[in-house]
Amino acid sequence: AIVGLAEVISDPYPDPKENDEHLTVVNLKPKRRFARQVTLTEIKNSEALKEFDLVRLPRLSVMPVSKEHWQVLEELLGE
Repeated sequence: AIVGLAEVISDPYPDPKENDEHLTVVNLKPKRRFARQVTLTEIKNSEALKEFDLVRLPRLSVMPVSKEHWQVLEELLGE
């Protein structure tokens, strides 16, 4: 579920919990928690988000969001 907004505050670096140089992490700074969560099911059921990376690619938790996709998410959030 999408629960809030955060800012990436570091460059990617190898995940210290894994022994795989291809797995990277970033440090985040929380910006705000949303009043409600938007579930992955809601996102996948939205025709306007069918090309959103969260729907198309597995295992993403941090990603940029286009202005168009953000507008759809704001509608789902009730913002």
